[in-house]
Amino acid sequence: MANKLYGNALANTYDILNDGIDHAAWADFVEKCIEKFSDIKVSEICETACGTGLMACELARRGYSVTASDLSEEMLSVAENRARNEDLDVRFVLQDMRYAKMYSQKDLVLCMLDSMNYLTKREDIASALESAAGALKNGGLFIFDMNSKYKFENIYSDKSYVLESDGVYCGWQNYYNPKTKICDFYLSIFTENDDGSYTRCDEYQREKMYTVRQMTKLIDEADFELCGIFSGFDFDTAYENRDERLYYVLKKRGNK
Repeated sequence: MANKLYGNALANTYDILNDGIDHAAWADFVEKCIEKFSDIKVSEICETACGTGLMACELARRGYSVTASDLSEEMLSVAENRARNEDLDVRFVLQDMRYAKMYSQKDLVLCMLDSMNYLTKREDIASALESAAGALKNGGLFIFDMNSKYKFENIYSDKSYVLESDGVYCGWQNYYNPKTKICDFYLSIFTENDDGSYTRCDEYQREKMYTVRQMTKLIDEADFELCGIFSGFDFDTAYENRDERLYYVLKKRGNK
């Protein structure tokens, strides 16, 4: 998640609420994209909207030099502690993904877990694409995922959910506006204390749905070529109308 300041409650429970994410499989996909699409050797990676640093640390374990940024100080604090505890060399930076600046251009930029959906204006998406292009060497890849039209209209919609894991309960109510394509999320997080009582914290999130047509137009206007849109970590699987998450692989235009 990118363009949102998080409270301590969500930063401290973020990993628990996202424990179904397979970061090793994500990293495998990144490496397959490098092999299939990249024009350059990849050693330096930038992850924007890095959250608590799980992916940044996974990539660092694989030998990549990683710079990771996020807009939330709370998230970065958790991420820095994680990398320090594993003695991993990851450089964390407090930055907005729309305006991120790197000291040097990287070989690959990554933005995962529907962070791009948190950019609720077309110009914000354009800025994020421009920022990623500026951070990349020619021939380098920008890989990101987005929640799909189907997910906003059928999974999120105006539905409510309850998540429970390791002493954390999260009540999650969605309100989707089909005209603005914006979904508001209201989360109530209950964390169990040592004495069996619970501490409650309320969080508010907002995402916007962008169609594939809208995204391909924005990508075409940016300094990228579209390598592919996939429904999973398999290049043979083209996206379909009922897919919940789409994976975009872009390449910065330029000489090989």
